[in-house]
Amino acid sequence: MNFQAPGENDLMPTVNIAIVGLGQRGLQHLSALWQLDQVRVVALCDPFPDNLAEAKLQRFVDGFSLDGIRTCGTFTELLAGGGFDAIYFAIPPSLHRGELLQAVRAGVHLFAEKPVSLYLDEALEMDRAIREAGIIATVGFQQRHDNWHIGIRDFLADKRLLMMTYIVNSTLESHSTKHTHTETVGGPQNRIWTANRAWSGSTVVEGGIHQTDLMRFWAGDIAWTEARYLHRPDADIEDGGDNPDAYSVTYGFASGAIGHLIISRLRKTFWGDNYHDLMWDRGHLKIAADNPVAYYYDGPYPPPEGKVDPDALRHDLDFGPRNNSTLEIARAFVTAVATESETPLLNTFSSSLNSHAAVLGANISDELGGRRIDLKDLLYADEYSKYRAKPTES
Repeated sequence: MNFQAPGENDLMPTVNIAIVGLGQRGLQHLSALWQLDQVRVVALCDPFPDNLAEAKLQRFVDGFSLDGIRTCGTFTELLAGGGFDAIYFAIPPSLHRGELLQAVRAGVHLFAEKPVSLYLDEALEMDRAIREAGIIATVGFQQRHDNWHIGIRDFLADKRLLMMTYIVNSTLESHSTKHTHTETVGGPQNRIWTANRAWSGSTVVEGGIHQTDLMRFWAGDIAWTEARYLHRPDADIEDGGDNPDAYSVTYGFASGAIGHLIISRLRKTFWGDNYHDLMWDRGHLKIAADNPVAYYYDGPYPPPEGKVDPDALRHDLDFGPRNNSTLEIARAFVTAVATESETPLLNTFSSSLNSHAAVLGANISDELGGRRIDLKDLLYADEYSKYRAKPTES
């Protein structure tokens, strides 16, 4: 289907969408798309029949019905049936088998969940194909569409950002619902795939990429990364849950700012929280439960009599009630497809490669004893060619 950009008084045309992967994230995307009047979900694809059962889907999507929706067990079947303008891919990165490239060659627009691959060469190949085909493609960094995060970006726009620290205390069991039957395809027996290093690429790659991309949303592109992981002892590994206990990652931004990402994935803990602090040269900003709060002095300088009222340093930033960022990224993508313009997107597939390289670079840095990894070298230098390559399947 070829879309024409709608005129001022025209309605946006309907966008026909297929979803590949009906696990936790695929269900969230289905729920968001189901709320958009300009979307028609025409096909669903998942290798596990129970994930396509109408009764199960209705538990996660209000008012859902399979009427008029084609269901498929394989991507080959989905692509051959056609009838869609765009595909959402929400499958574990270790299960990618060239589906995105096949879709690109068919001229289909793409929404790809992160991480798009565990190997940079594969991600770079996808990017080249997307750019050559001239299709609309984005990666699921929905936190850019959170209205609080947009407000923070705007608040910091005229400030010299120095440092960001994001601490995520979490558990190995934090994803509680197992939709992908990994035990039937060589994966962990009693764990969802995000707990397993071979399937997830590490917690930094699978989960921390969100915080990494959010830092980029505020500070611009990352130039280098350094990382050290605290690896899980063999005695503490059960059912394939072998991702490290804790991660410490430092990012150097092209702007000169520094970012710290600290993540834990503790087993048998069942408690977690997070802490976010942004420092510019004249203050701090913290994301509290109720709203973001900035701490800075805006009175005469030096202060009269050298005294400052501590209460006057707190500035609550009112960005309104928090929105549904998954719904908003869906709205942006659908609008981009309907108008054949990347303008509504807050990130494209190509622009997202910096976040992707940063987290894969963190893995490599840890493997090399904490070496600083220049991301341009990582992407293109021969020195890192073996780290970019996807192993040949036997």
